[in-house]
Amino acid sequence: YFGAFTGGYRSQIIDQWVKCSAEEEVPCSEAFSLIHILGDPVKIRDWNIKGLPRDDVSVENGIIIHEGSRWPLCIDPQGQANKWIRSM
Repeated sequence: YFGAFTGGYRSQIIDQWVKCSAEEEVPCSEAFSLIHILGDPVKIRDWNIKGLPRDDVSVENGIIIHEGSRWPLCIDPQGQANKWIRSM
């Protein structure tokens, strides 16, 4: 889970994970992307239309919210997540 972290820190975590996977000879794509693995372009486009910002961090958060089995805690000072969730 990396929903609470910034985009830069998420990239560092993913880079470390890919490096550790390669060291342990675990098959792994060098260009890992949560958006490409779990994202549905049609669904993401619909989310964008309904108010989800188009940046990667917001889309990754949307995927985490959508794929999660529990309700997320959204700390949302700008109200973007609230607006998006209410429009769903």
